[in-house]
Amino acid sequence: MVDLTSRITYANSLVCDLLETTPSEIIGKSCFDLVFPDDVGRAKELFQANLEPDALPFRIKLRRTDGNPVLMDVQGAPLRVANGPVYGIIATVIPVE
Repeated sequence: MVDLTSRITYANSLVCDLLETTPSEIIGKSCFDLVFPDDVGRAKELFQANLEPDALPFRIKLRRTDGNPVLMDVQGAPLRVANGPVYGIIATVIPVE
């Protein structure tokens, strides 16, 4: 889960294991810190798209803490208070083998 400023607010153990990190190491960081520098522009476009309820799934290459890539399929959805404003994005992340 990320907030509207792109800061990670929650990361489950599966995602952390895939990225070879821990929740305490990535919570509070920008989700763009997990993306390779050449892909940040595209990642920012996808972030904005996921603020909409009909966002399409996408595939992106994330960076493990050792610098190695891991390809992920991602489906994001906006988080909102009932009948209120969007306050973040929740994503389902699945590794591509």
